[in-house]
Amino acid sequence: MTDKENLLANEDRFNSIYENLKNKLQNTSISINLDEIIITIDSDNPDPIEISIKDNKETYRVTYWDGYAVNEFYDYSNLNKAIKKFNKFSQKALSNIEKFGIK
Repeated sequence: MTDKENLLANEDRFNSIYENLKNKLQNTSISINLDEIIITIDSDNPDPIEISIKDNKETYRVTYWDGYAVNEFYDYSNLNKAIKKFNKFSQKALSNIEKFGIK
C-alpha cells in the first residue's frame, strides 16, 4: 500500500472532521484528491481560511492558513500524527472564528 492510498483510505476521518466544522460553519467546503485534502472556510476574504494535508511521498505536510497572516505547517512521516494535527488545526480555525468572527 502506498502513502497516497493511505490518505484516501482515511477519507472517513477527514469527512468526520469536515462535518464537525460544517455543522457549525455553513460556508465550509472540502476537496479530496489522491494526494491532498483541503478544507476551506469561505468568507468575503479572497484568500480564505484553509486546512490541508498533502502527501509528499515521504512525508505528510499539514498546513493551516488563517486567511490573513498566520501560516503554519508541519511535516510528519506518520499519517495518524498528521491527521491529529489536521484535526487540531480545524479546531483552531473554529476557535478563532468564534473569538474573532469571519471577515
